[in-house]
Amino acid sequence: MVKVREIKFTCQAVKWFDKLNGNTYHSVRITRNKDGAVIVGAWTYGYGDQYRYTALEKMAGAGWLPSKYSYKNNTLYLFERENNYPINWIVSQGLKRECIANGIIN
Repeated sequence: MVKVREIKFTCQAVKWFDKLNGNTYHSVRITRNKDGAVIVGAWTYGYGDQYRYTALEKMAGAGWLPSKYSYKNNTLYLFERENNYPINWIVSQGLKRECIANGIIN
């Protein structure tokens, strides 16, 4: 029998590339699906999949992840693999203003 993947969190990441200086930035907005609580990771430097680490770090800091997953002992990435990938990642390229706005709580 196949185990159904339960989506516990939804993370919206917006990435922006600064063509003038050649830098990549991102922001994250994480929603806990069971109660609609939201935390954000403000506009910050990072390329590639760095938005994943930023989101997991914010989730651990807010107490949304079990204590065995932390950035101090570098086990944040294990959370997804060991829990059947419970995060729905929505990633988009955006303008600078969209990237900044995504990282602000309204």
